[in-house]
Amino acid sequence: MEFIQPLLSVLFPSRCLLCQHSADTVVELCAGCLAGLPHNTRCCQRCALPLAVEAGKSLICGRCIKQPPAFDYAYSLFSYQDEIIKLVHQLKFSEKITYARSIGELLRMRLQAEAALEKDKPDCLLPVPLHQSRLRQRGFNQSIEISRVISKKLAIPIECHAVVRQRSTDAQTGLDAKQRRRNMKGAFKMAAEFNAGHVLIVDDVVTTGATTNELAKLLKKNGVRRVGVLSIARAPVKG
Repeated sequence: MEFIQPLLSVLFPSRCLLCQHSADTVVELCAGCLAGLPHNTRCCQRCALPLAVEAGKSLICGRCIKQPPAFDYAYSLFSYQDEIIKLVHQLKFSEKITYARSIGELLRMRLQAEAALEKDKPDCLLPVPLHQSRLRQRGFNQSIEISRVISKKLAIPIECHAVVRQRSTDAQTGLDAKQRRRNMKGAFKMAAEFNAGHVLIVDDVVTTGATTNELAKLLKKNGVRRVGVLSIARAPVKG
């Protein structure tokens, strides 16, 4: 059966999600498009906020110094701009659910590159929950679909039932940071017993961090000692 995958690759070659040219069979992005994406290499080491200066290994942004988030660390692949906005919107709103495999692979590689993963591996992945009304409307939770790839490759279980979104929140688009925090306050609740010590929240885009911070606070109140955030993209500060 080992000959089947190479044969399929020849008969049905992978196409780049962005330019439609031949692409890597794992992430379905050609080398040129992947290199041209806005990689989030200059960022806060606590919240992954894109920074204008070279971050190094220990730079913390002013926001995290003034008011540290409830989560302990964050990894975000890209700055939320240009082609990344299009890619995320196609996944979420154009039913391009197959994109989740490629995105999941990129996130898996990013997470696997962290030396800390070997010493302090998360007990579970927690995809950001959608409210039932939003789930019915969209038909899938993109964070769960992304998590499936990471879970399978790194043997980290997915937790989809311990935390639920107990109320349908307004869309965060157009809200400032203060409004986003108010909008998300009390949005989540524990729905089942939860014994994990280290949880990795999986989200598509982190804008101000209001959603992930609210989730992290709830987890910490319920005995989780360490919370991380893994996302496709982190929005830069406007202006």
